[in-house]
Amino acid sequence: MATNQELNDQLKAREYGAGFVTDIDADTLPPGLNEDVICMISAKKSEPEWLLNWRLEAFRHWQTMNEPK
Repeated sequence: MATNQELNDQLKAREYGAGFVTDIDADTLPPGLNEDVICMISAKKSEPEWLLNWRLEAFRHWQTMNEPK
C-alpha cells in the first residue's frame, strides 16, 4: 500500500489529461509590505515617478502611525 507522500508524488508527476491548458503570467512578491514591494508594483503598472513618490511618502507616514486598539 502506498503512503500519502508516494500518492502525492505520483499525482504531481502525472500529466494533465483533460486537455485544457493556459499560460498565465504571474508575479510573486514576498509576504508583507515594504518600499521594495511598492516600487515593484508601481513599475509593473508603469506608473509615473510622481505617483511612486506619493505612494512611498504615504507608506512612510503609515509606518509612523500607531495601531488602533
